[in-house]
This record gives sequence, structure tokens and C-alpha cells, in this order.
Amino acid sequence: MTPPLRVMIDARMLLGRFSGVARFVTGLVEALAGQPDLRIVALCGDEPFTAWEGRTDIEMMASSFSRRDRSLLRRMWWEETRLPAIVKQSGVDLYHATWNSGIPLRCRVPAVLSLHDLIPWHDPAHCFPSRLHALGYRYATRAAVGRARVITTVSDLVRRDVLHTLRADPNRVVTVPNGMCLQEGKRPSENVEKTSSLRPFIPSSLRPYALYIGGHEPRKNVAGVFAAMQRFWTRFAEPLDLRLTGTPQALCPAARSAYESWPFKERIQFLGSPDDKTLEREYAGASFLLMLSKAEGFGLPVLEAFASGCPVIAAQCTSLPEVVGDAGILVAPENADATVEAMHRLLTQPEFRNELATRGRRRAALFDWSILRKRWREVYLRAMVRSRLPVTSSFAGALENSARAPAGSPR
Repeated sequence: MTPPLRVMIDARMLLGRFSGVARFVTGLVEALAGQPDLRIVALCGDEPFTAWEGRTDIEMMASSFSRRDRSLLRRMWWEETRLPAIVKQSGVDLYHATWNSGIPLRCRVPAVLSLHDLIPWHDPAHCFPSRLHALGYRYATRAAVGRARVITTVSDLVRRDVLHTLRADPNRVVTVPNGMCLQEGKRPSENVEKTSSLRPFIPSSLRPYALYIGGHEPRKNVAGVFAAMQRFWTRFAEPLDLRLTGTPQALCPAARSAYESWPFKERIQFLGSPDDKTLEREYAGASFLLMLSKAEGFGLPVLEAFASGCPVIAAQCTSLPEVVGDAGILVAPENADATVEAMHRLLTQPEFRNELATRGRRRAALFDWSILRKRWREVYLRAMVRSRLPVTSSFAGALENSARAPAGSPR
């Protein structure tokens, strides 16, 4: 009997702020754990990830990586000086670098690299405190791209960027979209149009609310969300609040300026850093999600909203149209009038809202980790055998393959 492939997945980013990359890593590890042909070794920092404690299907490997090592230059130093010995001593067959870089020069096993975006490459002024950090990021990214046997991107937009900007070999770069775990009750039936399995929208509060989930960097365009809300409040009488993650102190300068000058502060609620249960409740109760980012590698909140039956208004740029498909409303991020019209339509046309909720659930089902785990096994095998195995390179192709997967296919 062939022993399972031992794969080390870099989970060090779970030490600290729980970012989109961290959500990707936890979903990937949990989706692949327990598969008969794989043994997952999660490389953690010097603090245990409590959600996996006691699990026999996930081998957690602690390391000396600490919270202070998260800064870019310290992280680069740690990866080059400490990581090679850890990989060697672990006895793994394959190393998966999940944090946009992190494949050391002396890595003696095949490596897979996940590149979530190249936003810091193109906008270093908003991403790094100094030119030295920007140069370090570029060096680490180029080095990891050169050392990886397979490079995965989360969208075709990022794949094209990697091919153009880093001149990567297109045969080594494949798109594997981000995934999410859908509960059984959230999976649409095959004849979703003919069933009543979708619950009707019931607001969780007396006043309906728009929802923003994400960070507050300038590219996230929270200022655009504020502009749309202010335009709505001045044009329409329908009650509508705004709930958003983060705090007023975390707002970028443009968004902070808009917020501080507002006469509508009583209609805004900051959620801080909500846990998964709180997020699910917020999505389920929201009238719609507003995601007007000007730069995204993927856009995971869109999928989370879809899975909860929450309609989405998203920016018609970068990767978001790939994720939204025909299941949401796309607007130019600078066009507050178009955004306001979409908001008003969702609030006043329940049939249209329910149609988008149905489409969204169907769209989310294509990104279920139970489907994407097969694609990740193919990526790992491709990295091991050094050959061009038939792993679809494009995002659309990946979704097409997922849609064709039979209900009883191996997971």
C-alpha cells in the first residue's frame, strides 16, 4: 500500500491578525485533513492554534516563529535561516508556502507557492514603511516564484499579473480559487429554482443595514462605501444603517475624513474583529454586502455573503467580476449614483433580491472546499512528479470542472 503524501502547509500567519490569507489556510488544512492519500503537517508559530488542538488528522508542528517575526524583514530572515532545518527534520515530501513567498534557498523538498496577489508590488507606498521593505518583498517574491515547482493564484487576474510582472513560466502557474466550507443546509439542491429550501430574508434588526466586511487600506475604498451611503441617505427616505468591520481609528485618511465630517454617525456601527459566528449572523441579517474595492486578488467576503443568502453589490474591476459572476450587481467603484440605485432596488424589490440570493447560493456552491480539495491534490501531485499533468490553468476552467464533478465523486 502506498503511504500517504506528507505535505507541510505553512500556517504561521495564524499567529496574529486573522487575515484573508489565514482564512484560506485554515480552510485548506481542514479540507485536506483526513484524506487517505495525504497527511497534513501544519507549520505553526510558537503559540498553538487552539482550533486544531486534539485533532488526530492534523499534525501541528510548533516552531520558534513568534509574533514579532511577522514583520517582513524578520520573516525573511527566519525563513532563510530556520525553515530549511524544520522542513528537513519533519520528513515531509512536499512544502506548501501559503504566504505569497517563503520558499528558502535550501529547501530540499519540492515546493508549491500560493500567490494571493501582487498588490504590494504595484503599490508599495501604501503597503510598506520604507523602500528597504519594498525591495525585500520584491526579492522574496521573485525568489519564491523561481524556486516553486507549481505556483497557484486565486484568480485569473492574479495569474495574468504573475505571468506579466514576474515572467513566470505559464506551465507552472495555475489558478485555484479560494474556497469555503458550506454547511449541508446551505448547499442548494440540484433543482434550486423548484424548491423552497431557501429561507426568506428576515432582517435581524428593526432597521435594515448595508454591510462591509474587510480591511481599511486605501485600495478597499471604504471612502467609496461612505460616499454611497451618504448619497443614499440624502436621496431616499427608506431606513438603512451601515455596519462595517474594524474601528474608526483603523480608517484610512480619506475614509476617516469622510466619517468625521458626517452628520449620520448614529447610523453607523463598527464591528471590530468579529468571530465566525458573528460574521455569519451579520451576513444573514444584512440587506446586502457593499464591496467597492479598487484592487482585490479574490474577494472572499463575496462568497461568504453568497453562502448566507446575502445579495452583493461589488466593484466591476480587478478580480471581483470573476468571483461574482452573474450572482451579484457590479458597479464602477467611483460611481456612487449607480451604487445607490442598486441599493435602492434591493431594498424595494423583494423578488429581485430573492433571485440574487438564489443565484448567490448556487455560485457559492462552486467554491465548496469539498470540491476544491481534489484540485489541490492534483496540484501537489504535479509538483511531485515534475510533469505537466492536466490541471486546468484558468479560473473559469476550474469552475467548469467543479460544476461537472459528480455528486458522489471522491472527496
